Order: sequence, then C-alpha cells, then structure tokens
Amino acid sequence: MDMRSLLVLAALSATGCVYANVTTPLTYRAPTTQEAHAETATDVEGTACDHAVLGLVAWGDAGYAAAVADARARSGAAQLADLRADTTFYNVLFIYSRVCTRVTGRAVR
Repeated sequence: MDMRSLLVLAALSATGCVYANVTTPLTYRAPTTQEAHAETATDVEGTACDHAVLGLVAWGDAGYAAAVADARARSGAAQLADLRADTTFYNVLFIYSRVCTRVTGRAVR
C-alpha cells in the first residue's frame, strides 16, 4: 500500500465519514411537577445511547427524545414531569466510543 492510500484510509477513519447514523440531544420541554399535578408521581429513568467503532461505523440514537421514550416505555406513564438530563461519554483509545443520554423525572399516569 502506498503512502497516499494510507493517508486516505487514515482520514476516513479519523472523521467517521465511512458510516455514521447518530442522534445527539438538543432540547426538550417538560412540565414541572406542579404543572402536571404530579406531586405523588413515581420516579422514572430512561437511557438512550449511540456507539462507534474505530470511527468507521457508528449507530444508535442518543437523543433526548429517545431517552424520554425509553422512560415512558419503562414506566407506562402517559406524561413525564420535572425531567433532568445527563450525557455521558465513554471512549477506549478511539477504538470504541459510546455516548449516552440519561433522563430522570416523575411519571404521571
């Protein structure tokens, strides 16, 4: 393999442009506990993650909406109130990476 081919391969792997299909969190509005009349609601948690290997292949949905949908599915709630979100990043020598969005809130039934 010549030097030019190696440089092209390095550029493709460093940018993740071979394949990427990820969604990252932006913004979401949820009612407060008082607005949803959820003073007696139970705590709920939802998680959504995306993954990448060598920067060549990425998959998943780490979006806020996906984490909220997971929390609603786990709790069976019609609505969620007082939501908070955290995003965590995990990386192993750029070989494997994971980004997860975790939401916590109150389930309103």
